[in-house]
Amino acid sequence: MYLIAVISVIGKRFIFLHKGLGCNSDLENSVFSTHNSEYLSYLDKLFKELYEGTCNSINVKVNETPDLNHFDSLISELEFARYFLKNKMQVTFLPHNIFQGRKAPDMMISSSSLDSYVEVKNIQVDEASWKFGINIVKKLNDLGFCFMVVVKASKTLATPAYIYQSKYVKDQTQKQAFISFHREIRHVKTDSSKITINTPLAEVDLYPTKKKKSYLGISTMLEVITQPPDYIQRIKYDILNKTIKRQDWIDDELRKNYIIAIDDGSIFFSLDTYNAELFGHATYYSPIIIGDTTGRIPAPPVPRIKINDQIKLAIKQGWKDYLVRMCILQNGRSVIPENKRGLFFNESILKNATALIVRNRKQFWLLANPFAEPKINNPNILKEFSDAKIGWE
Repeated sequence: MYLIAVISVIGKRFIFLHKGLGCNSDLENSVFSTHNSEYLSYLDKLFKELYEGTCNSINVKVNETPDLNHFDSLISELEFARYFLKNKMQVTFLPHNIFQGRKAPDMMISSSSLDSYVEVKNIQVDEASWKFGINIVKKLNDLGFCFMVVVKASKTLATPAYIYQSKYVKDQTQKQAFISFHREIRHVKTDSSKITINTPLAEVDLYPTKKKKSYLGISTMLEVITQPPDYIQRIKYDILNKTIKRQDWIDDELRKNYIIAIDDGSIFFSLDTYNAELFGHATYYSPIIIGDTTGRIPAPPVPRIKINDQIKLAIKQGWKDYLVRMCILQNGRSVIPENKRGLFFNESILKNATALIVRNRKQFWLLANPFAEPKINNPNILKEFSDAKIGWE
């Protein structure tokens, strides 16, 4: 009863969030009891803007969100919905069974000149160092100790894992490190001003506190981390996997543009990673000859690329300026060599995608597909998202 009363009070403070989550009481209770007021205020504003815009069937998505483990995916869908509303579009969330057994997209967006299905993917990263610290705090509290916990994570622990296999291996290693900590904490003297316990994955510093229980302080890293190889693997997998969904659609379902929306909050995010994987690796050919101090030696020309039938058709459909911008056609002294072309050239399944829209925090990028199949090939999409960035960084 106490929890219900608290939730009721919080709901009155965050009116639009309560309105949005009210159809799924279990999820609402979990959100209100787990997140702090700052995050709840952000969510309340998000729902407010959706309700004030032309966003339909929000309750459909909320009802289909079973628990907090899927809540981040819901927020990604709502963030893209808000973005589409800001671009003067109508948004309708679709129930998962609307295509009668075939996998349906997440939403439909409409403007005066564009009707599109949108499929959203949240590229989630693991939070292993945070979870490791939280588990240590819980164990210390179970043992009756009061410490501020600082986790100095190793490269293995701090580097995010993006695919199931690497997450599983990391999780198993983390469990071994926690067992090591549990074994060591039993034998330390707790009257020191600072206690350091070494585990296979991290150094754990414990500082006595006057608070009545242990808590997690600021976590740090022992080593500089670099982009893990499975980050790019995950991007490729998610894009191709979402594109395949359209293969099962029929009739009118195939006549609407299909946009894949990727919510990538990774610390390793770079637009050029997406551009390079989808379009290819652009090469800049310097006009300066290294070692030439006279400036008289003419620079070699930019290698000519073959204009194949795929590119010819895209030019005919109105994509020429865009092809130059993306360096598929020569752009100054930059061009994508034929042997470095990306997924749009080499994966025929991507003909199912009109475009990708990628979000990283508050910025959106549009990566239109000039080689989409004729039904959904639409160069006018470049005008629909006027505030989205296009091109190379």
